[in-house]
Amino acid sequence: MTFSQWKLFCSRNRWLLLLLAAAFAVRLGVALPGILEDPAARFSRPDTPGYLEPARALAAEGTPLSAGRAPGFPLFAALVFRCFGVEAYGALAVLLVLVNTATLIPVWLAGREAGSSTAGVIAAALLGLNLTMTAQAPMFLSDTLAAFFAAWQFYFFVRFWKRREMWSFPVMIAVAALGALIRPINSAWIWPALFLLAVLPELPWRRKLALGAVSLAVFGAILFPRMAHNAVRGAGFCIDTNTGAMYHQNGAMLLAKVNGTDYEAEKQKILAELDREFADKERYPDEKSRVDYRLKRFKELILAHPFAWFPQHLQWRILLPDAPTFLEILGATTSDRGTMNVLQAQGVWAAVRFYFDGKLYLLWLLAPLLAVTGILYLAAFGLLASWFWRWKSKWYAIFVFLAFAEYYFFLPGPITAPRYQLPALPILTLMAAFGLIQGWDWVKRRRKER
Repeated sequence: MTFSQWKLFCSRNRWLLLLLAAAFAVRLGVALPGILEDPAARFSRPDTPGYLEPARALAAEGTPLSAGRAPGFPLFAALVFRCFGVEAYGALAVLLVLVNTATLIPVWLAGREAGSSTAGVIAAALLGLNLTMTAQAPMFLSDTLAAFFAAWQFYFFVRFWKRREMWSFPVMIAVAALGALIRPINSAWIWPALFLLAVLPELPWRRKLALGAVSLAVFGAILFPRMAHNAVRGAGFCIDTNTGAMYHQNGAMLLAKVNGTDYEAEKQKILAELDREFADKERYPDEKSRVDYRLKRFKELILAHPFAWFPQHLQWRILLPDAPTFLEILGATTSDRGTMNVLQAQGVWAAVRFYFDGKLYLLWLLAPLLAVTGILYLAAFGLLASWFWRWKSKWYAIFVFLAFAEYYFFLPGPITAPRYQLPALPILTLMAAFGLIQGWDWVKRRRKER
């Protein structure tokens, strides 16, 4: 690219470049105290060792990744450790901040494809200033990487939807499959995608069938090697074996609700049961047999209590801004104090008071970012409400929302965390952008009428 071409590019995309620079500066500024002090401790959570220990072993000794976790994030971390050293936690945090910031690009592009460059800029700004997105940027978890792929997944769908560009759909499916190798929650997303293809208006059925067949082949081709590799190693035909943890996590939450007991108590009962069961090495000689047992027991719980299980997946708390992580990486608060138990037993406000332990003034320091989140939700769900009001003309947009947002809200189940909202933010920010534009147009019309 020549200097004149680069100058033209910067001129045409100056708002995006400014947003990227501002978002990166904010994220890096928040993460910098932890990077300089102790990134391994500041950016870790209980799940972190399951990602970083295999990554370090792969980078240092070439040890193959285990079946315990999906391979995407450990491979990314292993590449960083290979380039910068197996203790390069600061470098890993900075690169995660870069990836997190780059997520603004497909959101901006999706706005342009949807017909409004202004909407793209507003959506990117809402994402750039999103409290949860900013807090999760340097964390040693798979969520930032998953959100990056989810944003490109959404962009290619918008491109397919608006242009009827056939190649965009299987590319979207390929991105979704790569996302499943980062977070297996994406492994079932093929079905909402195929549903959106099947009901898309003004597309011949022959093309729909051909695209569906190609997409299934692409999806399977990307996931099959990992699943076959795990099967050969005795872990079962799966992306990872962590899905078995649903029994002692979500299952314990279900039993706590049914029995009116404490979640931790039910969890310890299940773990004790598993220890007794798996002591029989003949019946459970490998990881596959143990995962199969846990999933079987979890399915039995669901079938026994379906009317208690389903509402547990409609958790509005997944939308809460991740102020705790934001403050923890700044060193203002600490985690692992039993806040989850207080939340389940006494509600959100009690959990907030318990967590902040008399330091509620910290919330006022977050007021600007909390305000951005509030605007995002009001505008996005206001637009969604208008879609339901005009459902005869907006029914397909509602299905798109369900596939790209509600899917990610529903699947985590009762054990929710704000970071689980990240894959849904691309569509929510774009919806909010269009909602704000429509609201402003309405205000201008009212002024002219007066």
